[in-house]
Amino acid sequence: MEFRENITSDFAIVFTGSPQKQETVIVTEDFAERWGWFGVMHRLAKEDISKLEKITKLNLLECLTWLSYEIDLNSQNKVNTNYGS
Repeated sequence: MEFRENITSDFAIVFTGSPQKQETVIVTEDFAERWGWFGVMHRLAKEDISKLEKITKLNLLECLTWLSYEIDLNSQNKVNTNYGS
């Protein structure tokens, strides 16, 4: 249980859509709770079910780091796009 709590805390941006202790949330808690890890796998497989088996063989921490980076990068790009407008 502690491992799960640490993972969801350390990679909060993946599970809630925002870094821990921030108020902006892209995914509601209800949605995240209902779908759990499937949302993570869905993102990693790029919405392609044929890639599901392949991504489940990857290292968990590497996957979560990858998703954290992508989410942060997308947020940064949105800020830069909005700032430039």
